[in-house]
Amino acid sequence: MVNSDRIDRLFETLNRRDSPGCAVGIYQNGEIVHSRGYGQANLEHGAPITPETVFHVASLSKQFTAFSVGLLARTRAISLDSPLRTYIPELPSALPVTFRQVIHHVSGLRDQWDLLRLAGWRHADLKTDDDILGLAARQTALNFPSGSRFQYINTGYTLMGIAIARVTGMSLRQFAARNIFEPLGMKQTWFHDDYNEIVNGRAEAYSAVEGDALKRNMPAYQTVGPTGLFSTVSDFARWDSNFLSPVVGDEEFIRSLTAPVTFESGHVSNYGFGLIANNYRGLVTAEHAGGDAGFRSFYLRFPAERLGIAVFCNFSEIKPAELARNIADICLEGKFQSDDRNLPAWAGRGAGVTAPDRRTLEDRCGTWRDSITGMTCRIEMRGARMILIGTAATEYELIPADAARFQFTGIDAECVFVAESGRMIIRYAGQQAADCERAEEGTPDPNPVPLSEYPGTYYSGELDVRYRVDLVNDRLTLQRPKHPLETLDRLSSDEFSSSREGFHIRFVKDGLVLTAERVWNLAFDRVA
Repeated sequence: MVNSDRIDRLFETLNRRDSPGCAVGIYQNGEIVHSRGYGQANLEHGAPITPETVFHVASLSKQFTAFSVGLLARTRAISLDSPLRTYIPELPSALPVTFRQVIHHVSGLRDQWDLLRLAGWRHADLKTDDDILGLAARQTALNFPSGSRFQYINTGYTLMGIAIARVTGMSLRQFAARNIFEPLGMKQTWFHDDYNEIVNGRAEAYSAVEGDALKRNMPAYQTVGPTGLFSTVSDFARWDSNFLSPVVGDEEFIRSLTAPVTFESGHVSNYGFGLIANNYRGLVTAEHAGGDAGFRSFYLRFPAERLGIAVFCNFSEIKPAELARNIADICLEGKFQSDDRNLPAWAGRGAGVTAPDRRTLEDRCGTWRDSITGMTCRIEMRGARMILIGTAATEYELIPADAARFQFTGIDAECVFVAESGRMIIRYAGQQAADCERAEEGTPDPNPVPLSEYPGTYYSGELDVRYRVDLVNDRLTLQRPKHPLETLDRLSSDEFSSSREGFHIRFVKDGLVLTAERVWNLAFDRVA
């Protein structure tokens, strides 16, 4: 039985007339056993969140896009091992990625959101499928050879949506409606591909600003595939039920959605068809998170226990993964195989785990550089809290699981400090995402290149954008279209970083090379 009172208490700080909040759906044996709303869907009109409130659920969309591709593969309309270029000839031969590689995030494609940002797009600019296809078609290189490693990328899911439309003659919205949502009776779920469409009962999204004030923070998207799905926690019960008693697909196909995949390198990934195979307190799970603008979402399944949990939120400060696992603690009390909650960290330290002493924590602090990309992150102490500052000044508290392993709050990621090599390994969704070494502070080169050598105009054909570098008060500055002037921090003689925007620049002969979190080694030529 679900203890609704205990679940309600998890959301009591949000359940106010002046706060955004969450809708929660708990599904047992494919049936709703608890569905409630906490907080407001619209602060301007005082509309409360209910189980019927429509949310933009961000990357939860990926399981439906991947499912759609899987359905086409079952009918042999496509092959999962066919290159996307077969259906999207605009893509250059330098991007020989397949559907299977895209689905499991081993494609090596550069990420669309980083590409748009680097090309000068702002948060409020409306993004369409054509915009993203145009950028993808200009790329002349991958981040890494396809199939050689894992990297979570959105671009390929947009391209798969475009490919579906070209194969079937239906948009992704139409195809998913006909083949998934209508058969399952999901009447409040669709791919939202019309930005100006009126949606009854839609939640607005919010973020906090200085002084705890709130502002609207809505995604400006008219693109679907990696994102763009609208749904309710009531409707999601029908999707959860399909995993237990398939109406769309069959049991073998459903099992394949979370089956591990082996890279060409021999490494095994636990990222399936838009769902991550994981475990929590000794129980097998399938899960995925979503986050766009101020929206946050999380879907957590315990297949053997026939339990599903969906948490949809409209406030960027909420951590739905933490809430979903706290709900699981209540619903599955007495059924866990372990009391160890060190994965994920937010559930509390595992039994018998003692936090490292202050000196050990301080030894982890400083600047770390990924040996593959050159990207840097910084770890610092704030009181007793250990904080990792990543790209674009994103911050995560690190919670010790043991003396060498630290979990990120809010996402399935961890840092592992390797004593033998002095390195820090970052893993995301069970896959290695970075291999970091300590970065020397300041400029170790005794004869650095004078800063006066670097000012000029630099052009990227892959972004079709110009950057301007200037020397101001003995510091390099960078001007990008539509963005504020940035000051660059010197890492070495020819390497610089933007701590605010989270990218790394290395000056080379007649140009520069820029790397962001999910866009690596993008070349700019120096122009007159």
